[in-house]
Amino acid sequence: MSHTPLVSLNEYLAASYRPDRDYVDGQLLERHVGEWDHSRLQALLLKYLLKYEDTLGLLVVPEQRVQVTQSRFRIPDLCVVRGNPGEQILTHPPLLCIEILSPADRMSSMQERMDDFLSFGGGKSLDCGSAP
Repeated sequence: MSHTPLVSLNEYLAASYRPDRDYVDGQLLERHVGEWDHSRLQALLLKYLLKYEDTLGLLVVPEQRVQVTQSRFRIPDLCVVRGNPGEQILTHPPLLCIEILSPADRMSSMQERMDDFLSFGGGKSLDCGSAP
């Protein structure tokens, strides 16, 4: 059984990671980024969504820290908010969080990410593993 050392919230907030990492209950979680397909899709989605910022009053940002609970910070690939949020780390639910999946992503960890975002935004949990 592997043991992941715990990191304090203050240490996480003061540190800079490349790429940035999720913080979940004291653990730093790596994100699968940096491969061509992932990066290219992120760039294309960002370019597409940026066209709507002025007309819809939106702001689109890549890899923005979102504090989904007191002890959980997630970093979606893209975030869409209405107007300027006025904070460096989002503590209010964004309008949209976009996650680009990589082949190495496991459904169990993606389910947990989705549950965090949906709970934060007042939505219901979705089950990735079941068919309609």
